[in-house]
Amino acid sequence: MYGVPSMGQALSRSESREVAFRLIFAVGKATALDDDAWALALDGKTAPEPERQYINQVVNTFCDLQAKIDQRISEHLQKWTLDRLRQTDLAILRLAMAEMMLGSVPTAVIINEAVNLAKKYGEPQSGSFVNGILAKLAE
Repeated sequence: MYGVPSMGQALSRSESREVAFRLIFAVGKATALDDDAWALALDGKTAPEPERQYINQVVNTFCDLQAKIDQRISEHLQKWTLDRLRQTDLAILRLAMAEMMLGSVPTAVIINEAVNLAKKYGEPQSGSFVNGILAKLAE
């Protein structure tokens, strides 16, 4: 299990989701989730207890169920494979799937937040791509 160290300014839930995205991206790149990875993901901010719990739950769910999450995503890629996806888009899809599996956040919120992350970190078409895949996964 991974833990979130404390640092500067407190995170909002959307920012906590962004931290979880960064950590899931790092795992996808085979980066160890050590203190340096957490510090980079937190970007000088601190996670209050509810946000620490959320980040830990999402990241640990992804780490524990990565094969299942990747299989579910793969089933909806139509003529694509995971290795052909942009790494940012894949990390966002993985984050959203981990959240959906936890079941503590409404699916519409998960999809909206994932699309926002895709628009921020992805290519111009990433938002609509992520939205389309997640809409299929939510059915």
